[in-house]
Amino acid sequence: MKKLGMFSLIVGSLWLGGCSDDDKDFVLDVNRMTGVDWYYNRTTSKNYLSFSDENVLEINRFDKGGEIKGIDLRGVIDSVAGTWRDEGENKLAVDWKNGNSETWTVENCTSKKLVVNNGWGEREYITKPAYLENLTGDAFWVNRFVDGVSKSQLGFRISNDRSMRAGYVLALLSDDEAVKLKDYNNVWKGEADISRVEDRKIRFSCRISSDYVKFDEFVTADNFTPMRLDEINFATTTIAGKETLKITWNEFKGDNVYYKIEVYSVNKSGQETDVYFESELFPYNNGEFSLDENTIGKINELNKIDPEKENILRLTAVMLEKGVTYNSMIAENRVQAVVYVTKPW
Repeated sequence: MKKLGMFSLIVGSLWLGGCSDDDKDFVLDVNRMTGVDWYYNRTTSKNYLSFSDENVLEINRFDKGGEIKGIDLRGVIDSVAGTWRDEGENKLAVDWKNGNSETWTVENCTSKKLVVNNGWGEREYITKPAYLENLTGDAFWVNRFVDGVSKSQLGFRISNDRSMRAGYVLALLSDDEAVKLKDYNNVWKGEADISRVEDRKIRFSCRISSDYVKFDEFVTADNFTPMRLDEINFATTTIAGKETLKITWNEFKGDNVYYKIEVYSVNKSGQETDVYFESELFPYNNGEFSLDENTIGKINELNKIDPEKENILRLTAVMLEKGVTYNSMIAENRVQAVVYVTKPW
């Protein structure tokens, strides 16, 4: 997917933790530094809207083989950012992938924090901050049908176990373009029109209580092939003698494609409100899905549908990122592209 790009300033991730807790006679033990993810949040109220600067959240890990690895918020290794080596006397030499070489002095390293001096001042890295509990963001291609032909947009999704401040949850596309995301029960969503489908970096920015956070996400140009609505043949029939809806559709072309069925209402602005049914992701299985009040899903409150509201049935084709399985815990945070097909309920 697209990863957190926090490499040029990964500084502290190297100077890892699990070291000595003795401040007086601190001696860096590199054998206890490996396998620890260190966080350094450099986002403030002054730079949270900036796309071009490098004040983003850094999560770094170095291993026993001497590699420095950037980690994204889902715990996935971003890439190898450089190499490190022990120079003795609490000093680490770092050779970055971009060709820069640095020397860092480790001033303190406990089980919870790592303090380093890079010659420009101190930096404190810590193990995962509480306000980042399950924070994750995803950018993906959204395909909707306009006049019967699919049209692509860029979609965004960010969520966290902690409440985020309205008006401060953003997808930054450049220094001049920011998309404010809307809150759907602490899952924040939004979309943006784009000129073309291409590899892109997205910078998410949010405020959690008094803490500002920015982190990067990358989306590749992989997307569904443009299609016509009549090619999908999205249809529903009621099974005779039962209050069961049989939903059928044609298979979508593409690798790692799965499906989801939802029933929800929309308000006068077209914004999703009540969700009455939401399935898990599932494979094609001949393109059939039976839906009633007994159908198992993430949510099934079909018995609560308000007939006075505008209710929608939606089929979503979901292309997952390469290597992501549809039944994994992180599948819906690792989406590459979606196609939405809707009809009145």
